[in-house]
Amino acid sequence: MPYGKVIAISNQKGGVGKTTTSINLASALSLKRKSVLLIDLDPQGDSGKALGYQPDTFAKTSANMMLEVIVSDQCHYDAIMHHAEGFDFIPTNNRLAAIELTLANLEEKETVLKDVIAPLKEKYDYIIIDCSPSLGALTINAFACADSVIIPTQSEYLSSAGTKDLISSILKTKEDINPELEIEGILITMTDERTNQSKNIQSQITEKYGQYFPVFQKSIPRRVAISEASSVGQSIFTFEKNNDGAFAYASLAREVEHRAKKSLERHADTRSR
Repeated sequence: MPYGKVIAISNQKGGVGKTTTSINLASALSLKRKSVLLIDLDPQGDSGKALGYQPDTFAKTSANMMLEVIVSDQCHYDAIMHHAEGFDFIPTNNRLAAIELTLANLEEKETVLKDVIAPLKEKYDYIIIDCSPSLGALTINAFACADSVIIPTQSEYLSSAGTKDLISSILKTKEDINPELEIEGILITMTDERTNQSKNIQSQITEKYGQYFPVFQKSIPRRVAISEASSVGQSIFTFEKNNDGAFAYASLAREVEHRAKKSLERHADTRSR
């Protein structure tokens, strides 16, 4: 790819597989020999925890990088670390919450992260942002610099009901700040094919949103191995590569790659006219 595609993984509701999806998509793309950067933009630092780190031990984080841009319009990128799964990682911790408060007082508060990421798009094929589970300033910063958003939605009513507000926020960011922003797709997670409720919710999500936005073909099943992998700092591919959860995330990576290729082809056609 001639430039890095920036994908935000977002849902304001916790417990829908946002961080798990961020990590496993990063790992799946790395296994396909793509250069990948995962950025933790959640003050809880869940990506770092799920990768086996202790958030309080980081000398530099995404908070430091954003603060550098706010104070001096420069960024040193010394928070980037390499993970054994094959991708690079920018961690964070609860200091990022203070940055969100600082953003509220800035004139260009929505584009700080964009300034951080801009030089990195030449280095990586994919930059994945694990967003904060809210629609605050940090998440809007992610939307402002992203090419697309993946919305993980658990196959239960309360999770799917909040999807409408998130989509509205994405579309408003597209209209006001980032006209290139697209919804990459709605990813249905934690499915249980044994229950009618899970099947019904999946059908409702596809019926309600599928005519307007992509819904990923393969849902992510609820599997103990996926949770256990995070508890030992691994992706599902390292922990249990033959698990059907690994197959599901591999399918997600294939769809993401396919759409990235189609997007490049559209841009090439536009430039040639």
